[in-house]
Amino acid sequence: MKKWRCTVCNYVHTGDTPPDKCPVCGVGPEKFVLIEEEAEKPPIKEKKWRCTVCNYIHVGENPPDICPICKVGPEKFVLVEENPDDLPEEKREAIQQLLFNISYGLYVISSKKDDKLNAMVSNTFIQVTNTPLKASVCLGKGTLTSEYVLESGVFGVSILSKENHDLVKHFGYQTGRDVDKFKDMSYVTGEKTGCPGLLNSICYVECEVEQTIDLGTHYMFIAKVLEGDGFKKEEPMTYAYYRATRY
Repeated sequence: MKKWRCTVCNYVHTGDTPPDKCPVCGVGPEKFVLIEEEAEKPPIKEKKWRCTVCNYIHVGENPPDICPICKVGPEKFVLVEENPDDLPEEKREAIQQLLFNISYGLYVISSKKDDKLNAMVSNTFIQVTNTPLKASVCLGKGTLTSEYVLESGVFGVSILSKENHDLVKHFGYQTGRDVDKFKDMSYVTGEKTGCPGLLNSICYVECEVEQTIDLGTHYMFIAKVLEGDGFKKEEPMTYAYYRATRY
């Protein structure tokens, strides 16, 4: 079987022909190149740049003029460390495709700094113990929300339903450095932390950070769950469902 690489988002497709549509970024077959043909060319080591807003990866000597996913400019990109896990690129890509089979939820992680509020979308929030109630979340360095959590030591989590695609786009595809994400949004203010919880989500919990772990590109925050509130009964959105239905 041939392998085809999307030149926009680097997704790898296996088949005799490229796909009609990239399942990650939505471009057509004309944006795919045959990996075997690329291998015949002299290898060129190119830099990789990660968008700190939506985590899109760009390959090139410089960051792009505009992110094709969330439309932010080059100042929102950071240089990705070369081969951080010591895996050959092809092997790493193959493993990444396997990891897409893990079931994640989608969440809006909120925090505050003085009287300012911000939030971002994450698929890394998980409960880690039940006695006492503790949870963890990983947030990318350079994001405004991670900066707020580092300073305030608290965060809120709004758990999204399958009907919340609009919230994913609103909180995940733009940066709080440019817009007030909570303007015109309906939310409650947590009594324990002051962090906002979205009324259009399934439910909301408040968390207080007990430990911060530096993971290189991300911070892992391990926190005590302080309080919560339910808003509606709907089926939670998984990351797999979002990827399959976001366009």
